[in-house]
Amino acid sequence: MKRHVAYSPEYQSPMDAIETTGLRHDGPVGEALTHPKQILVEDRAYFKIERIDQFAENGQLFVIRMKENVEIHRRHRLQRLVSSDSNVIADFTCQLGTKQCRSKKRHRVVIFRDAHRKEIRVVTNVFDVSAEKMADMYQERWAVEVFFRWIKQYLNVPTLFGTTKNAVYNQLFAAFIAYVLLRWLYDRTEKRTQTTLTFISFVRRVLFGQLPLDWKSEMVAVLFEHAHFYGRSIHNFG
Repeated sequence: MKRHVAYSPEYQSPMDAIETTGLRHDGPVGEALTHPKQILVEDRAYFKIERIDQFAENGQLFVIRMKENVEIHRRHRLQRLVSSDSNVIADFTCQLGTKQCRSKKRHRVVIFRDAHRKEIRVVTNVFDVSAEKMADMYQERWAVEVFFRWIKQYLNVPTLFGTTKNAVYNQLFAAFIAYVLLRWLYDRTEKRTQTTLTFISFVRRVLFGQLPLDWKSEMVAVLFEHAHFYGRSIHNFG
C-alpha cells in the first residue's frame, strides 16, 4: 500500500492524500494532487516530460526533480547575481528530452548541491524567484519525509490491526486524522502558554498525561471557544 500526500511546510500538515496499491506508478497520482493556487513540489518519481508541459499549459506552478538521464536541449543561461556562499551551480532555460520525446515548451532548470554536496537538478515554470530560493523550495519537500517518519514513530502505523486493503487504508487515515487534530490543537494552544514545548514533546506529554498545567488549561479554553464558535457543546471533558 502507498499513501501519496500533498504536504504544506507552512502549516506543517497534510492538505490532501491519495492511497494506492504498491503496483501503481507514482506519476499519474501526482497529477491528482495539483492545486492552481499552490506550487507543486515533487520528487523525480513524479517527473515526466509530457506532464510538465501540461502543467505549464494549465498554469500549474511546479518544481520537480529531474531524472538523471534527461537530456538538455538548446540551453540558455539566465542572468543572476552570484553570491560566494550560493549552493547553485547553474540556472538556465531549455527544452528537455531526446528528439523523439522532447518538451514542447522551454522550462527553467536549476542545478544545486544539497547539504551532502549531492548535485540536484530541478525543473520549474517559476521564473520570478532566485535560483537559491528555488533550491530552498525543493529542499522544503523533505519535510514530508520527516512527517512520515513521525507518523510511523508516534501513531503506531507499523503495527497493522488488519491486513485487508480497507483495514490498512482506514488505519492510515486514522493516523492522519490524529496528526492533523494534534497539530491543530498544538498550534492554537502554544500561542497562549508560557511553558515552551516542541510539537513532539507536546504529543508525548499528551499520550502520557504529563502536560504542564498552563497547557492543560489553555487547551481546554481553545476547545470550548472552538465549540462555542460552531454552536456545539462539550460534555464530560477531562
